[in-house]
Amino acid sequence: MNTRLAGLLAASTALIAGAALAQAPAAPAAPRAPPPPMEIQKVRPNLYFIVGGGGNSELLVTSDGALLVDTKNMNDKDYGDLMKLIGSVTDKPVKVVVDTHHHADHTGNNEKFIAAGAKVIGQETMPEIFKNYTTRLAPHTPASPTTLYAKTMDVRLGKSQAKLYHFGPGHTGADTVVYFPAQKAIAFGDLLVSSPTVPNYDAGNARGSLLGFDRALGEGLKLKWDVAFPGHGDKPLTRDEVKAYKVKIDQLISRIRDSINAGTPKDKLIASLKTDDLGFKIGGQFWAPPERVDALVEELSRK
Repeated sequence: MNTRLAGLLAASTALIAGAALAQAPAAPAAPRAPPPPMEIQKVRPNLYFIVGGGGNSELLVTSDGALLVDTKNMNDKDYGDLMKLIGSVTDKPVKVVVDTHHHADHTGNNEKFIAAGAKVIGQETMPEIFKNYTTRLAPHTPASPTTLYAKTMDVRLGKSQAKLYHFGPGHTGADTVVYFPAQKAIAFGDLLVSSPTVPNYDAGNARGSLLGFDRALGEGLKLKWDVAFPGHGDKPLTRDEVKAYKVKIDQLISRIRDSINAGTPKDKLIASLKTDDLGFKIGGQFWAPPERVDALVEELSRK
């Protein structure tokens, strides 16, 4: 066999092999790992932190029933798992529910608790926000609170107390911070997150404000507590950790302003921001949509 013929045969063999590989079915994608199971952690006597199943929840057990902060994703499994964990620490019914804000991973099972006789409390703007709320997190809009408050509210159950604060628009226009004075603990909802490391202020119909987000953290830090519950993340945080988080929000706001003042076009603004040193992954659904960028530029351009 001469050299030219051998080369032609080798090339033909390679083409046939390549075609066979091209026609071979692609390897199936690796299945997604199931979410970790819901878990309950005792943080103080009669005060529990429940992670998983959507946004985090807090449970205060009293002599006259339980107070629950946030009701997780809207589905039978998460509701059932939540009730099992509650039942593992108390045989008292949940008599009061507090919504930290309207998002369906925090309010998904409101209707089930209302049907069971619980009072659901939320900030007075929530029903209006729900009118324009659409989500892929739930098959329909969650139930609105049955009791509304404006700025502050004291909730007493048995001999225990929780104080509710609305410091103004922040993560959403209807945020509630829940303070447990006797336990020296505070629940910030999604004003505070440790996983994923993306601070999220929901502008537009949800009426969030990045400057208000920062102010709310500052107001919460004025209260006397030493343990804080994030809306997402698998462990409570210390006061020092919350202070450090607020400093990062301050730095983020400063960098956004600098970029706006430098004339960065709106469609390049988010990409222009250095945030890796802050541990923030800015982009995606929380920051990149044009309506959110428009709101961000409008808010941080004001004198």
